Amino acid sequence: MSKHRGFTLPEVIVAATILLVIMTLAVAEFSMTFAHHTLTSENLSNEQQARVAMAKIANSLSQASQNISVTGTPAPAVINPPTLNLPTSALTFYRVATLQPAGIGVDAYQAPAPAYKVHIISYDAPAQTVNEYDMNAAAYGGPSPAPAALAKHVTRFEIIPLASAEYQINIEVNNIERQNLAERPFALTDNVKLTQ
Repeated sequence: MSKHRGFTLPEVIVAATILLVIMTLAVAEFSMTFAHHTLTSENLSNEQQARVAMAKIANSLSQASQNISVTGTPAPAVINPPTLNLPTSALTFYRVATLQPAGIGVDAYQAPAPAYKVHIISYDAPAQTVNEYDMNAAAYGGPSPAPAALAKHVTRFEIIPLASAEYQINIEVNNIERQNLAERPFALTDNVKLTQ
């Protein structure tokens, strides 16, 4: 009859301790990896949202143009321009209603006579949203139409007039996915020069 020897109590305790240390390190590593993934994902999300918003805002603002449909001197592109070097959270400007040749009318001399729309880019701080309002020039001053959201999760937005027809746009986006692992907001600055 052969003897079968089992594990001694000290051997079982040492093995359990080693297993416990390995499991604790694995859980800690998984937790750190998850936190790093969340922060990286949030940071990339903030950057992407800020860049898309800046592209939309700069694209819209760069299409501002003088309103030549008024009698006499054309109206400037920006309506009630803000004071130089003072930040504002809204800007109102004219844009041609359409660039499709079939949609642009002509005057009595067969010269192009485009219709104009008024665009307002403004920041809604409580909703943390940058909106764009688009209305016919004749309706400006009346009830506001429903806005199109250009950016969400915006914690800071300002437009600074630098010089004649040049504006600096500052935007800060902070889309917090997990409150306990919040990443810093992503800030972006761009300058837009309007053609006159």
